[in-house]
Amino acid sequence: LAVDHAADTLDWLEDEAFDFEPETPVIFHGHQAYGRARTYWGREEGRSILAVLQRRLDAATARGRVALRLNTQFRELLTENGAVVGVRLQHPDGALAEERARHVVLATGGYASNPDLFEEFHHIPQYAQGFCPTVRGGGIMAAQAVGAQIVNQDCDKPIHTAVLRDTDFPSPYSVRLATIPQIREPWEIWVNERGERFVAEDAPWVEDRESALQEQPHQRMWVVFDQAILDAAPPLIWLWFDPPQADPFATHANFFRASSLGELAAAAGIDPAGLEHTVAAFNAGQAAGSDGLGRQHMPRPVAKPPFHAIRMQGCGITTAAGLAVDRQLRVLNEAGEAIPNLYAAGEALGSGQTMGASASGGMMVTPALTFGRLLGQRLPLD
Repeated sequence: LAVDHAADTLDWLEDEAFDFEPETPVIFHGHQAYGRARTYWGREEGRSILAVLQRRLDAATARGRVALRLNTQFRELLTENGAVVGVRLQHPDGALAEERARHVVLATGGYASNPDLFEEFHHIPQYAQGFCPTVRGGGIMAAQAVGAQIVNQDCDKPIHTAVLRDTDFPSPYSVRLATIPQIREPWEIWVNERGERFVAEDAPWVEDRESALQEQPHQRMWVVFDQAILDAAPPLIWLWFDPPQADPFATHANFFRASSLGELAAAAGIDPAGLEHTVAAFNAGQAAGSDGLGRQHMPRPVAKPPFHAIRMQGCGITTAAGLAVDRQLRVLNEAGEAIPNLYAAGEALGSGQTMGASASGGMMVTPALTFGRLLGQRLPLD
């Protein structure tokens, strides 16, 4: 449904004077890349979409077609005889109120800022912080309370370019490293807490690298290298979310430096014997020009002290689980039957319904816009 209507959504954005970034469309390698240039975004990223929606919303509000309830919390769904008939709200002064409606559409987002719900669905901690603080799964839980089915709890997939600020979870993002081989070929090696390499660092498919990380303890890895690589390689740090640190190896909780591999491993939380064995094996393969994991780009061994490690935590950028819906976007119960008068769109459906156990560029915001437009066209307002 998302793909069938994606072109219409793009045309609609263009008709509404969406401010496209001039360089788009592009082949974007941050996620699994399409074979053709088909990824678009706005010159001001999400604000470009907001500008389109804000103009439409303001016009509809001015005509009396939309009534806003700002700073108001959605508490629960109202039902009668198994059908949803409205919502219960809490106003800023604490007073409760009911709004009755022929149709209720849940567009309340995911649950990335609710660590308890995240762990309940996926059985792993929510390692990262930095999502919209109101995205706590309230709409999903309200639908669950009236019998809605939750799907795709098994579709959570780590995105492995996150260096977090500290080791208390959930932690804010701190640094993004250049670990996409199409943008910067790897000079470093990647190891798990046992000190083992687990994937060819230059594996071209994002899916291969993410799937390999998912199988590692705590979905955690360390980027390991020596002083010669630090001196010769292109910059490894791609982006600071925090204020940049002049020498993060001296000041950052997840950057480590030591005069020997054993000392580095002990400081970073890696098995020392495992790391020493892995580095020796990599260096032998690098000298012979043949890597055991099939890596192609191996310009230097890891041999010159001091040695360095950066701890990276696998974590997601979306929430995968969500409300089951049919092609009319009606919310389904555990028996697969539509709950009368209840619909959902956006991340309340979970990213698993539009991109499976993967990260596919353009398959979150575009479906949200598409499904919202379809519901607006199909559901009568009077």
